[in-house]
Parts: sequence; C-alpha cells; structure tokens
Amino acid sequence: MIVCGALVVPPTSTVYTPQELAHKRVALDYGNGTAYAGLQMLEGAMPREAVSTYAGATSPAERFAGLMRGDFEATVLQEPWITVAEKAGCRLVSTTFFHGTWVATRDVNVEAYAALLRAITRAVRSINADKRRYVSYFIRDWAGHPAVEALEPDDFNLGRIQLKEPGPIPEHEARWAWEWMASWGLITGAFDVTTQINRTVEREAHELAAVVRAG
Repeated sequence: MIVCGALVVPPTSTVYTPQELAHKRVALDYGNGTAYAGLQMLEGAMPREAVSTYAGATSPAERFAGLMRGDFEATVLQEPWITVAEKAGCRLVSTTFFHGTWVATRDVNVEAYAALLRAITRAVRSINADKRRYVSYFIRDWAGHPAVEALEPDDFNLGRIQLKEPGPIPEHEARWAWEWMASWGLITGAFDVTTQINRTVEREAHELAAVVRAG
C-alpha cells in the first residue's frame, strides 16, 4: 500500500510553502510513518537545524483539532483527514507518498505470508478498478467523528489513493530508509539485510502466492 501524507496549515495561516515552516512548530505523530514523511518534506525545504517539530497526538483527529485551535503551525495528515482539512479551508503546503508496510515476527511461515500476499494483491486490484467505490471505507472506519461522517465519496481526490501490488523489499530502499532514520537518531546500529529481511521466507512466499494465483 502507498500512503499519502500532507503537510497541512490552517485557513488563517500565512504559510503557503514548506520553506515558510522553518523554525515554526510542526506537530508530528512520532514513531509512525506519517511523522517520517513529515520530516522528509521539511528537510527537503530547509536546513535540518531549521526543522522544528514536537510530539503531537497519535490520533489524526486530535492533531486536526489542535491545528484548527492554533496549537501549532502545521501538522501531517493522511486520508480521510486530508479531505476533512481541505473542506475546512486548510491548505496543503506539501504532499508525499510512502510505503505502508508491515513487520513480521520470526514465527510467520511461508504459507501465512503467501496468504497475506494473495489477499493484498486481490484487494489492490479490486480497489484500483474502482477507487471511488472504496473510499467509503475511510468514512466507515472513522464512525463517530462528525467531520469525517459529513464527507461524501465524491469529496476525495482519487489521485491521493495509490495502491501497488506487493513485491520483494528492495535492499537499496531498505538500507536508505535505515540510514536516514539513523541520521535523525531514530534508530541505532548499522543496517544488516540478513537480520532485517528474511529473504528465504520472502522468496518462497512470493513464489507460492504466484503459483496459487496462476492456478
């Protein structure tokens, strides 16, 4: 799955570009992919020493509420909260896409991983065939939040809904991500592909998933 993250400012903000967030308070949900996407958008627009972030709420609903109260200058949101923010008059000053992935324990066997790959592949194909039909799941998953419940499927920008069939993890991408996180002090130690990616299980699971799909 490919996730869209957006740097969002409130309607009253004087900020129109990510560069203008230099030395300004940006709320990130540390420990999540959204936060890493936020850091990448910010560091692409200013020197690292000008990036000023703090630990915002993990819940995007709470971060959106804080943004509208003026608790901070900007935050990073995913769907459906990007669409909620746009309907409220907020501006997107930067967007990016990143891989939404999963972490498996050593107990996951080839058959289980292959079944997961098949399920994800079927879902990707179904959603890509009719994205508008499936954006209603964003609304369903945030039941009890009036701002989301007020959305209609036609409100969503389908260009932000990107899905890709799962494939083997590219080593160069995994290494870059590790080293980038280490450069921010988010993890320690050197990248070791043999401990981070079980290539045997990965290869056999992809092969099994392909055989079952073909059959």
